[in-house]
Amino acid sequence: MRAVGCAVLAAIMLVPAAAQGAPKRAVARVGAAIITQGSIVKTADLDFGTIAPPSSAGTVVLTPQSSATCTTTGGLVRIGTCRAAAFSILYRNNKHVFIGDNSNGRITLTGPGGTTMQVTNLVMGVSGLTGKQANGNWDFGKWQVSDPNGFAQIFIGGTLKVGAAQTPGTYNGTLTIQVLMN
Repeated sequence: MRAVGCAVLAAIMLVPAAAQGAPKRAVARVGAAIITQGSIVKTADLDFGTIAPPSSAGTVVLTPQSSATCTTTGGLVRIGTCRAAAFSILYRNNKHVFIGDNSNGRITLTGPGGTTMQVTNLVMGVSGLTGKQANGNWDFGKWQVSDPNGFAQIFIGGTLKVGAAQTPGTYNGTLTIQVLMN
């Protein structure tokens, strides 16, 4: 059985130093997921938060866990949500799953006027899974479901590279993981 999950990288917003004019609006999505045996569902998007326009290049490193943290370099100022991409799977206790990253560890985020930022060094954290061994192209490796109910979570973090004088605006990209359950 093969299941594919997709997380759209949440908006990375570079905010001008002095926002002026009429009130601005922002929208947040609200939801829940109910999954069936042998399936995977995205439960959270990868979100690096809001970054002030940088005067020099830097990075935001996001940890792969349910309570993710972000650390910055290069004097970047970051506020707001810091959230790892999260996927839930439901399978059978003691069965194996293979988890792969279809992006080869690199995601391009595209912003205003085609400007880009890169997410690199993708890393994975888990809950309800026990590590086995890496297997060929399955770079996130082979795992065994260890939760008695067959429920497991996968968390993906990484490093966002922000350029000096990065163009303000919203940057988006896509992270796709693949899970083979057998």
